[in-house]
Amino acid sequence: MKARIITVFFLAFIFGFGIVGLIMKDREFSDMENRTLAQSPEVTGEKIMNGEFQGSLETYLSDQMPLRDGLYALKVDYERLMLKTYQNGVYFADDGYLIQEYKENTGLVENNIRFINGFVQKVDVPVTFMLVPTATAVLNDKLPAGCLNDDQMKTAKLVKDGLDEKIDFICPYEELKNAGVEQQLQVFYKTDHHWNANGAAEGYLALMRAIGKQPSEVYLSGGYDYEPINREFYGTLYSKAPSALQKADRFTAPVNHGGEYKVEFAKEQEDPGTLAGLYDLTKLETKDKYAALFGGNFSHYTIHSNGENDERILVIKDSYANAVLPYLADSFKTIDVVDMRYYHMEQQTVSELIKSEGISRVIMLYNVDFFNSDNNFLWLD
Repeated sequence: MKARIITVFFLAFIFGFGIVGLIMKDREFSDMENRTLAQSPEVTGEKIMNGEFQGSLETYLSDQMPLRDGLYALKVDYERLMLKTYQNGVYFADDGYLIQEYKENTGLVENNIRFINGFVQKVDVPVTFMLVPTATAVLNDKLPAGCLNDDQMKTAKLVKDGLDEKIDFICPYEELKNAGVEQQLQVFYKTDHHWNANGAAEGYLALMRAIGKQPSEVYLSGGYDYEPINREFYGTLYSKAPSALQKADRFTAPVNHGGEYKVEFAKEQEDPGTLAGLYDLTKLETKDKYAALFGGNFSHYTIHSNGENDERILVIKDSYANAVLPYLADSFKTIDVVDMRYYHMEQQTVSELIKSEGISRVIMLYNVDFFNSDNNFLWLD
């Protein structure tokens, strides 16, 4: 009887998943993993002979497995209970932080430096480069013992030493570290790879000091309201290592009730059409709440505001800059924003854009991990 019961459960498990998988509608996107899932592969004789079909089928069955998200989270919970400290590129750190692994790609970093130096030689305006260390460096004291991470600050030194002398380099490591230690502020999300509104504010202050400008009056007077945009969420690192043991983050962003803003998108098809000032409030109802900042990442858009300075600036950036731009919008009346992942020369090169729009200052803002892994700097001209 015991053997029969075990056999029944075993067969129910194997065939039950198979039957459910056949009748269940395929999912196109996983909110948990924030990625598109594999769809049913095309069957051709050529693909079967060269093995492409078999590989695609394996990926498809894995992606479309019933209860995939729940089973994966169960696996992560089990490994955490077994005191494992690493899962899928993420460390389980102290105080509930999930911190991303970092391995330096020296060759790619040096290539990106060369592309930036070549770009700077073609422009006649001041260029400031802010390289932001992530939680991997700033919160390294919270990492579990035995981590094999490379040192982000060595990468920052490599970048600083390699950049053209015309570029004003900033790395706000001390500012972020001091904000966490002396002011007891949380400057990074615990489940996401981005800095939060506190961290972005520290970056904004460091940036304004570097370019010789005063922070905006609304910032100095503490006039921002953080309550209208305040939602519980789980970020990208949680998607890599989901766990019932993990507490949610709170996504917040600054609202200046006296600010006047208009965002113009260079490409009509990129315009989300749902911006309320600087924010796409519809994204607050999705998993990726960080995308509420301007609706996400786009090739080129322009922010018009009632900011304090008439100087027109260009921000070339990754997603870390999205959290800084609301503060910058209260300092500068016109800000052009370019993301090289999507701006592949378009109608004009970046250097031509600077001349045609009368831009008087360029700010490049990237985090170390992105600069260490992105290969789109070749589009700079």
